[in-house]
Amino acid sequence: MTFSTDAIVLKITKTGESDRLLTLLTRDRGILKAFAKAADRPKNKLHMSTNLFCYGRFTFYEGVKSTKVEECDLNETFFGLQQDITKLALAQYFNELMIESAPVETDANEYLRLLLNSLYFLANDKKNIHILKSLFELRLASLIGYMPSLIACSECGEFETDPMYFNEMTGELFCCNCKGAGTKCYPLEVITAMRHIVFSEFDKLFSLGVSESSIYLLEAATEKYLTAVLRKKFRTLDFYKSITQ
Repeated sequence: MTFSTDAIVLKITKTGESDRLLTLLTRDRGILKAFAKAADRPKNKLHMSTNLFCYGRFTFYEGVKSTKVEECDLNETFFGLQQDITKLALAQYFNELMIESAPVETDANEYLRLLLNSLYFLANDKKNIHILKSLFELRLASLIGYMPSLIACSECGEFETDPMYFNEMTGELFCCNCKGAGTKCYPLEVITAMRHIVFSEFDKLFSLGVSESSIYLLEAATEKYLTAVLRKKFRTLDFYKSITQ
C-alpha cells in the first residue's frame, strides 16, 4: 500500500551502512517513522530530500512491519537554519517538542502549520527569536489540551490588574488581590501577550509584539509552563539555553 502526504523531517537516525530511519511530522498521519533506503549515499535520489527540516510531498510504502519512503517532491529546506547555531538549536527544540507532543496516526494539520510557520520566521529573521520561542511553546501547549486559564482571575473573575499573578505549574491566573502561593508576578503586558498567543486566530498569531523589557519574562513564563505540563526535560532546550544565556 502506498500513500502520499505533506511531511517534514524532524529526526534522522542512521541504520545499517547507508539507510536512514526518519521521524516525520505528517499532515494526515501525525508523527510517522519511515525508512529511507540508502539515503545516506550522496548519489541516492532521497539523499537531499531526507535531511533534517526538509519539507515536501512524501510518498510512502506501508508494509506489514515497516514504512518506507518511496519518493519526495521537496518544497522547502529552511536553509537559513543551518547558518546560525542559535537558530539551529531552537529549531531542534521545536522538533523535539513535536516528537513528544504531536498525535500519531491522525490528522496533525495544526501542528504542522505551527511548526512550518515558526521555522520560516526563524530561518528568515522575521521575528525576535525569544518571542518566537514563546509563541511556539504556549500555542503548542494549547493544541495538546493544556491551554492555560488566562481569561480572568481564577478567584474573583477580575479581567486585568497591573501586575497579575500566574501559576506556572497549573496555568491559573490571579489578580493583585487574589495572588496566592505558587504564583509569580508578571506585568500586564506579559499576560496580554500570553492571551494573544492562546486566543488569536492563527493568521494573526505571529503579529505579536512585546517590549524589550517584557520579552524575557514572557519567555520564562511560557517555557516553565510547557515543561511543567509535559513533565519532561528536553536535551535540545538545555543546549539552546547554554548558548543564549
